[in-house]
Amino acid sequence: MTANANAMAVRPALERRWADALAAFDSRREVGVLGEPERADTVDELGELIRRGGVQPVRWYGVWLFLDWLVFGGAELDAGDSKEVAATAAVELEASRRDPYRQLSRVFHLVGHKTSV
Repeated sequence: MTANANAMAVRPALERRWADALAAFDSRREVGVLGEPERADTVDELGELIRRGGVQPVRWYGVWLFLDWLVFGGAELDAGDSKEVAATAAVELEASRRDPYRQLSRVFHLVGHKTSV
């Protein structure tokens, strides 16, 4: 799991930090939502890195697409509303595996399979 280098401008733009969003188009680093420095990668770059370690990339998924947009836009998900949570999870799961949605996710998971040595 890593930040998506192709979507670095999403978070600052959704937070209305326009100068930061403009700078983020060419950035590979940011201070993440937990206040810690993060690096960003592309799926291709991370895939090449894990291949060198004997892991074959299998599939990638975008993470937190619509939920980020809600939270950064000032809306809140009612964690006590099980129907809303289930509906949100279903939409996030579907978006996580479809283009162009997954490409807009701030974070992605790259799943790989260890090859024989």
